[in-house]
Amino acid sequence: MKGPAGKRKSVYRLLNYMKMRRTIFSGLGVIFLLFLGQGRAFAWGNTWMGAALEQMVTAARWKVGAFKYTAAFRLDNAGYDSDIYFGMMANPVPDYTITAGPDIQIFLPLKKRIVFDVSESPRYIFFFDTKRERALNNMFTGRVHFVFDRFYIQAGGGLIDAKQRLSTEVNLNARLKQDDLTGLILWQASRETSFALQYRRSEFRYENLTSGDINISGNLNRRESFVNLSAYLQQHSKTRFYLDGEYGSFAFTETISGFKDARSYGVYGGVEFLPSAEGGGQTTGISGRINLGYKHLDVLGHGAKDYSGLVGNTGVSIGIMRFTAIRAFFSRGPQFSAYSGLTYYLQTVYGVGLARSLSRKTTLTYDFYYGRNEYKGGETIGGEVAGNRLDKYMAHSVGLNFRLGRILELNLIGNWGKRDSEFGPRPTSRHYFLGFSLTYGYPSGGLSMPGARTF
Repeated sequence: MKGPAGKRKSVYRLLNYMKMRRTIFSGLGVIFLLFLGQGRAFAWGNTWMGAALEQMVTAARWKVGAFKYTAAFRLDNAGYDSDIYFGMMANPVPDYTITAGPDIQIFLPLKKRIVFDVSESPRYIFFFDTKRERALNNMFTGRVHFVFDRFYIQAGGGLIDAKQRLSTEVNLNARLKQDDLTGLILWQASRETSFALQYRRSEFRYENLTSGDINISGNLNRRESFVNLSAYLQQHSKTRFYLDGEYGSFAFTETISGFKDARSYGVYGGVEFLPSAEGGGQTTGISGRINLGYKHLDVLGHGAKDYSGLVGNTGVSIGIMRFTAIRAFFSRGPQFSAYSGLTYYLQTVYGVGLARSLSRKTTLTYDFYYGRNEYKGGETIGGEVAGNRLDKYMAHSVGLNFRLGRILELNLIGNWGKRDSEFGPRPTSRHYFLGFSLTYGYPSGGLSMPGARTF
């Protein structure tokens, strides 16, 4: 049982969460009043994001009065994990685990020109033996969409309070409290061209978790802000090209990580392939996104090294036969390190996969990925010179998906992975997971945000 201090901490966490959620709703209400009397809108407008919003609202399965909503109950990753810390401890820690909870998204459309959009996803993570890892998580998002003839405007915010695996660098479960604010204006200049301006601000606060040279809250608590200016060209209904310029700033809130304060400049480009599907499990054409670019991370601390080079986040699926699709993915970019005395590491992940429809209700999938976390030596933080370091990891994943009913889906899962690290108690560790996921209902969805940073 929790003592008085633990109870006070839980009450404070709840009050702070409710206060932040009220702030988001108040902000959405002010924006609603400011724009309620503006201009005339034509149905869902003449912007591609307005059309995407219409599809999302129309797809909401249920309706109560003026509200439309989707809902689902999910059991995720229920099964046996051979090592829940994937090599971070001196000995493997096996356990049975399951994640369960609802997924709800509610829309309130007002005459097809203003749409309020709220989603909530509470989850409980259960471990059979490792009781300290049990946790109640929640993700909340609130948005308001304004749809005009040639303009689309979105404003909103989000709250995350979740205990989850930190990263490929540190396979420990750490609680993260994240607050997000976003704003977007898109102008449809012509039928084929459009421009978007986007602002995003996030604050990350981790629990005080340490292990050796790892100090998660001390090295990762920070505030991030981004401004993106994007241009789009869509001459075909199935492809959309884009070019994006980005400025970012990073301010670390703990004294020991002040040397990591940084600015970033990036130029990205690519193409988005809109999916084309046929009935009976047939998949044709190309879907997904190619997103590549150049980024310069200017670390302000004395003795810290900057990064300049290729970044990207790409995932593409290609239907090669009537019931078969192949897919490939690639991501690359600098990530801030949880280790004391290190600024960032360069993470590169790539892989391939295959999906085969065995029948109208059964699909077999296979994916393989390989990743590298590279640490460049030469930084002189705290009078010490950091050396080079390389972590490597790989994984095979097999899934068998069954559609058991109109709103019931079962997925059998098998994963096997290997990790090689130059730090930690075990230079080489292996890991496997066997289990299933079950979804009843219709999970919530979201709009593809122009210029969103994905690496």
